[in-house]
Formats: sequence, C-alpha cells, structure tokens
Amino acid sequence: MKPFIFVYILWVMMAAACSDTKEKTTTIVSADTTSYYSIASYINSQLKYFDSVGATYNVVTIEGTQKDSITAQLAAIRPMIQSFLDADISDSIQKKNYQESVFRDAGTASLNINYTPMDTSTSIKNIDILMDEQTSLVKRIFIRKQQLTSDTTNTEQLSWKTNEGFTISVSKKSNSGFLLNKTTTVRVILP
Repeated sequence: MKPFIFVYILWVMMAAACSDTKEKTTTIVSADTTSYYSIASYINSQLKYFDSVGATYNVVTIEGTQKDSITAQLAAIRPMIQSFLDADISDSIQKKNYQESVFRDAGTASLNINYTPMDTSTSIKNIDILMDEQTSLVKRIFIRKQQLTSDTTNTEQLSWKTNEGFTISVSKKSNSGFLLNKTTTVRVILP
C-alpha cells in the first residue's frame, strides 16, 4: 500500500509541476447602457400626430420691427424643424460629450432632464427637457446653441411645447452690435 501512496503523491506533484502557472486575467468590456432622451424621436412623433389630424400651422416671424404672419403646411416649416432634429445628442457619438442631470421641479410638477456639454467648444450649449411628474410625458423642450465665427456670435434658442408648437429665436452679434434678431413662432392649428 505504501508504494501505491508514494506513486499517487508523486503523480500529484508532477501534475502540479506541469500545470500552467500563469495567472489568467479576464477583461470584461461593458457596453454603454446610458440612454439619453431622443429629441428626434419625440419631434417626429409630434409631426406624425399633427399630420394624422390634418393640422396646419400659423407662422409668425418678427425680425427687428417687422412682423410677418402666414398659415402654412408641414412642408413649409420642415426646414425650421430640422434645427430641433440636429440637436439630438442621444446617439453614441454625441452623448459622450454631454453630462446628464435630472432633478424634480416642484413648482411645475416636472422632472427636468438637463444635458450640458463637457467640452465648451460644442455648439449645443444646453438642453432642458421638462417631463410631467405623473405621466412622464414631455411638456417642453428648451435647446440653446451657440457658435462663434470670426467676430460674430450666432445664438439659436429653441423651444418646443407639446401639441402646441415651437419657437426659434436667432441672434447674431458682432463687436459692433446686433446684426440679426429674428424670432419665429409656429403654432399648431388643429381642425
């Protein structure tokens, strides 16, 4: 029996000596699961709703002291809406440049989702999304864009109110003063 135990111990020692002694490390790559609110999906759902009910649009433009008002179809206002769609930062390329914060606004019974850039050179400076605290439906979206070209600062302020319409304010200011102050307000006319 002793030779059997001796052979067994020898065999275990040889097996241990021949085993791979390198430490194995495992790197776990986790996917980015953070999801930012998709402004483009929201705007497109609003447009789909307006189209389904046959809405028209009252467009009021104020530039300086001049005021103009027209009634238009969706095709006429679509270029203005593109500015909202371009502000969607929910894709994986854009969202890494922004920080999200969420807080409760008791005064408006809303949850406020705020996106601010981590890099100040980005053109989208701020996005605020107000959601109804009870229903989690969007009430309003506010977006501020700003770019500096040569000596001119171009600022665009966008506001969308659910099922009612939107406002776009554009200003261009140079060292010598304002070059442009234009506000366009689009109200949805439901049949």
